[in-house]
Amino acid sequence: MSLAVTVDRIMEALRECYDPEIPVNIVDLGLIYNVAIDQGRVKVKFTLTARGCPAHELLSQQVKEAVAKLPGVTSAEVEVVWDPPWTPDRMSSAARERLKAQEEGSGIQLDFDPSTFKPTKKGHLVKNPDGTMILINLANARFRVNEEIANLWEKSEGVRTVDEITSLVAMDLQLSPVEVRPQVVELYRSLVAAGLVEAEKQDEHVLPLRSS
Repeated sequence: MSLAVTVDRIMEALRECYDPEIPVNIVDLGLIYNVAIDQGRVKVKFTLTARGCPAHELLSQQVKEAVAKLPGVTSAEVEVVWDPPWTPDRMSSAARERLKAQEEGSGIQLDFDPSTFKPTKKGHLVKNPDGTMILINLANARFRVNEEIANLWEKSEGVRTVDEITSLVAMDLQLSPVEVRPQVVELYRSLVAAGLVEAEKQDEHVLPLRSS
């Protein structure tokens, strides 16, 4: 007998989802605003820590997949909302402790110089029979990705710089590197933060990420 679809079960499943830039699940971050269930049809409303977050698509895919795989769920819909705006007050005490420990430890987020940083992929890519693709980092955190992100990750062999990879992407799309560079750089920042691309702290070209 299949288990009933409940809010508690959905919230538990959503604890598998992480904002790639923050090492805390989205439930403890307080990003889930509403879960509605109607005879197996589930709709989740959630927010992001900031507008314009480059992880928007990646996180939306994670949330939808986490809900859709639950027994009894017939469809999953996700919606990003901005009202009320997210604030750190929405985080659980466990999330605050985790972030505090990270800030005090050695796990500092890194930025990079696209002209010199040679990304090296970490973890592995799973291609499912239904066409979906999952990137899994060394901590076993899973991120559902689209073909564009998967291809970028696969190009990260540690031999080309981000700018050189940008040129390859531009040729594939028949666009100018200048047009695609901002998006490629932002995707790499998300991949680095998610532990899917390596950024060596000893690399003289890798710099501490400055807050905006």
